[in-house]
Amino acid sequence: MGQGGGGGVCIDRRGDDARRAGHVMTANVHIAEARRNAVHALSTLVEAEESIEKAVLGQDLFGLLRVILWLRPGAEEGALRARVEGALAGSGRFWTGQVWISSAKTSRADKLVYSSAWDEGITVPGIDKFRIDDRTRTRTAWLPRFRTPPWEASRKWRPAKAETKEDGTPAKGPPIVVFYSFKGGVGRTTALAAFAIQRAREGERVLVIDMDLDAPGAGTLLAPDPKDLPGGDDDASRGVVDYLLEAPLGDVPFGDYVHRCRRESLVGDAEGAEIVVMPAGSVDESYLAKLSRIDLEVRGERHPLEGLLVHARDEIEPDWILLDSRAGLSASAGLLLDGIAHLHVLFGTNSTQSQLGLTQVIRNLGEERIRRDGLQANCFVVQAMVVDNVAVEKLARAQFQDWLEGTMRDHYLVAADEDPGDEFWSVRDIDTKSAPSRAIAIPYRSRFAFFPSLDDVVPDLVVGSYREVAGRILAQFPVGEKGPDQGVD
Repeated sequence: MGQGGGGGVCIDRRGDDARRAGHVMTANVHIAEARRNAVHALSTLVEAEESIEKAVLGQDLFGLLRVILWLRPGAEEGALRARVEGALAGSGRFWTGQVWISSAKTSRADKLVYSSAWDEGITVPGIDKFRIDDRTRTRTAWLPRFRTPPWEASRKWRPAKAETKEDGTPAKGPPIVVFYSFKGGVGRTTALAAFAIQRAREGERVLVIDMDLDAPGAGTLLAPDPKDLPGGDDDASRGVVDYLLEAPLGDVPFGDYVHRCRRESLVGDAEGAEIVVMPAGSVDESYLAKLSRIDLEVRGERHPLEGLLVHARDEIEPDWILLDSRAGLSASAGLLLDGIAHLHVLFGTNSTQSQLGLTQVIRNLGEERIRRDGLQANCFVVQAMVVDNVAVEKLARAQFQDWLEGTMRDHYLVAADEDPGDEFWSVRDIDTKSAPSRAIAIPYRSRFAFFPSLDDVVPDLVVGSYREVAGRILAQFPVGEKGPDQGVD
């Protein structure tokens, strides 16, 4: 990591970690080493050789490596080809030995292939003429092609509908908030429901979308009144999987895929209070067949969920959109963590597995975006399942906070001496109460392990730690439209 002023991510980074470390290259390497060695070798060569106009390192579905070169007039093709072949020998069995050179003799078809690899490649930080083109089977959303939300978040967006983008769609919309955990069973969905309940009791309309398609739960947790079923506006038999399969075939009413949770025991009696729920779908004999037909891979520029979110905003007109994510490094989680949301609420525990996984997510939201000249994706971390014992709780909180601060320094916060400006979180903000590096702890309560209905525990969901989580979310979207406070305690 490039560090300065107490650690942090440097905005202007040059090259790969392996390149700076000068790893010794051997023929007997594994796939990760092969890639690091190839990036190191080709980075050095491309920077030093002025006759190379640009280059692409391609890694295919099997991890095999190839190189495409565009050369300046007068360059010695044979000599450069030999230098590349020798330099990448350190990638062992993963190096195919193939060096493709785009020249006047190259066929039109091959030139199109080469141009496509360049266009789809990701620029190596600090070397504008060197890109890496990955070919993958799944989880394409986890690759570093970071996005921004489909609209500007505003808690007063409906009166501003007249403000439109060039395509005529509203420029503003409700905040999109993702709830994510690397490991399941940590109370993520319960915390989402707690925030939805609190906002509904303030008279706001909250849309909850269950994107945990492999293990749905939000639709059941926030179920409609039994008297409203079956049929009618509150039919809970359809959801996300149905929408993703049916919407591409023609216009569909969004209301066909949601139900409304209006139970006074949950949402209170404020005027307009309701939680609109888009469940994953009805988990019946047809659910698995529908789920197996959904393609959650990113192909092209359009995000697979953008159409759903825009449709939800326009038809439901919610004050909030809350997305319950699948745990782990799943395809659906990747879609929700690539920047399409305005805020990411990340749940972790003191377990090593949880912290290792969450480190990679934080790295994607921070360091990887900064390295590619982007802004950090806004987030904060909730420490879940904290043991309800005074002595143990104190130790657990201290350990988790130490881990979080170190992880944020290394993979999210900008180095203090970078002077990044107010749009970045930096190491200087590490002790700010609202900073992503300050965790909120939710103690474990044994009665939450089993409750017949959310109504039985709702008094606990509107106070204490759940209230604190809600406060942190609200602070990111002040009604005054000034954006999150990054510099004031």
